[in-house]
Amino acid sequence: MTALSNEQLINGLNERATRDGLTGLLNRTAFMELATQEMSRLHSAGSICTLILADLDHFKALNDSHGHAAGDTAIQAFAAACQASVRHTDLVGRYGGEEFTILLPGADLESAEIIANEISRRLASAEPPDGVTFPTVSYGIAPSTLANAEVAHMIVAADKALYQAKSLGRNRAVCATA
Repeated sequence: MTALSNEQLINGLNERATRDGLTGLLNRTAFMELATQEMSRLHSAGSICTLILADLDHFKALNDSHGHAAGDTAIQAFAAACQASVRHTDLVGRYGGEEFTILLPGADLESAEIIANEISRRLASAEPPDGVTFPTVSYGIAPSTLANAEVAHMIVAADKALYQAKSLGRNRAVCATA
């Protein structure tokens, strides 16, 4: 009985150490560790992957207008849309605040764009609280075929593409070119 309790305790602590408490997604540290391991495995196998960096548009305005509870609900709805749209082999993490990272092993840019569009479609069809409209989402997408394709470099490339998506009017995906 004690061994079972200790195992449950260890599992619970591991869950808290690797998961974001609001969304249940991987936290930033766990995402980076697992993505690095997966990238190494994919590189050894000669396979590709694509990373998506997602940011909820005008999120501060949502919090300012409707309160942080509405913002939390939007973040949870986005997380649910991600989980419903990705494969079980994909990694999804909360990168910080209203930013999220998604690693798609074996996926090319076209597949990543399809997944980003599906996430946005699911979020748009989610039922928000009365008087609240869920935000749109901007995406930066970076393939592992870029030079120096390590997780950190892919995030930098995806972040540049994300800023381009924001400057083009938001609510869109932009693919990194270099």
